Amino acid sequence: MSAGTKSPPRPTRSRARWRVVPALLLGALLLVSGCSSDDGGGDKKPGGPSGTTTKGDPKKGADPASITLTPADGANAIDPQAPLTIVVGGGKLGEVKVVNAQNEPVDGTLDADGRTWKPKVAFTLGGKYTVSATATNADNAPTTARATFNTLSGDKKVTARFSPEDGATVGVGFPVSLTFDYPVKNRAAVEKALSVEVEPKVEGAWHWFDNTRVDYRPRDYWAPGTNVKVNLNLRGVDVGNGAIANQFKSYSFKIAATKRIATVDVKAHTMKVYENDQLVKTIPITAGKSPKYSTWNGKMAITEKFEKTRMNSQTVGLGSEYDIDDVPYAMRVTTSGTFVHGNYWADPSVFGSENTSHGCVSMTKENAKWLYDRVIAGDMVEISGSDERTVDADNGFADWNLSWDKWTATGAPGTTQGTTTPTH
Repeated sequence: MSAGTKSPPRPTRSRARWRVVPALLLGALLLVSGCSSDDGGGDKKPGGPSGTTTKGDPKKGADPASITLTPADGANAIDPQAPLTIVVGGGKLGEVKVVNAQNEPVDGTLDADGRTWKPKVAFTLGGKYTVSATATNADNAPTTARATFNTLSGDKKVTARFSPEDGATVGVGFPVSLTFDYPVKNRAAVEKALSVEVEPKVEGAWHWFDNTRVDYRPRDYWAPGTNVKVNLNLRGVDVGNGAIANQFKSYSFKIAATKRIATVDVKAHTMKVYENDQLVKTIPITAGKSPKYSTWNGKMAITEKFEKTRMNSQTVGLGSEYDIDDVPYAMRVTTSGTFVHGNYWADPSVFGSENTSHGCVSMTKENAKWLYDRVIAGDMVEISGSDERTVDADNGFADWNLSWDKWTATGAPGTTQGTTTPTH
């Protein structure tokens, strides 16, 4: 009902009456605007644009600004990586605020187009968010729009274990390695969400060993002193098979100042230890007895070490050949069970003259302690001269046994230059 249908109000009530009229007129303006939209003014569709609310002064000549938000108010199952779009008509966009279910602010930025807002970190799976946007018209009258939406739940949430650990210092042969807890079908989408920052710059690439493990390495060993930062911007990434990644993390590690490589000549029964390409010690060893227990050939990174450990032949499929509770100074080089270790039970005469082991490289306890005290994870053991074939590249961190051409066949090569360089 318009003000014109009533008798003039008493002067003492005129102010209150005029405060009501603008709201009624504004409601009419908004109703007309809504009816002219494509959806016919009906219920909002999930993820569709939201309507507007306006606070303006009807005495001014300019029409109120309009704001359309996507996702719409009440939308569900929104992609956590989807940006928000804010379309302003007849005005200028001002402040944009986004909060989570705990009313905590969410950091984000507007793109250069001035209408696409992206969170700094992807929205969480199964999260609830509210966006508020304000715009002003030509008369500087404000319009505010608000929408609350829910992201998809992600019943199958995928995460990746990573190596090395955050803050670790490792040898020149330790690759970046990610192992997912669910098979990855959309490898390209996952790679796009990964980036590596390296200082000083170096050419590097990802390589998929299977649908759960992907590693990153340079063409050659890391340079001593290199700093590496890995960014896992995986939250909300569709990995395929109905699974969504739920991980956003950056971690860093450092390559040690010493390039340490131990070369083993199985036929000569020796290990030569080099530090920064200088020979520092030659150690007599015994390797796997041929042909039944020949030691793997190839380049293998030390992955872990134990001052004392139990070795049982049944754990590596060799029946009841041995069971030793206190093997000293053991340094693992393959997942399948190859170690460099101390050996107190063999006749000392075999070291440097005969291969008698079940596949490991062993030496006297004293020499093993010397080596154990110097090496760290990622230092390299390079074995040659065995009758056995070259170890598989995914048996531990033997990545370096693949040529660069083979390495890049399943991952896109890129050059890291001290800034985040996504893979493609």
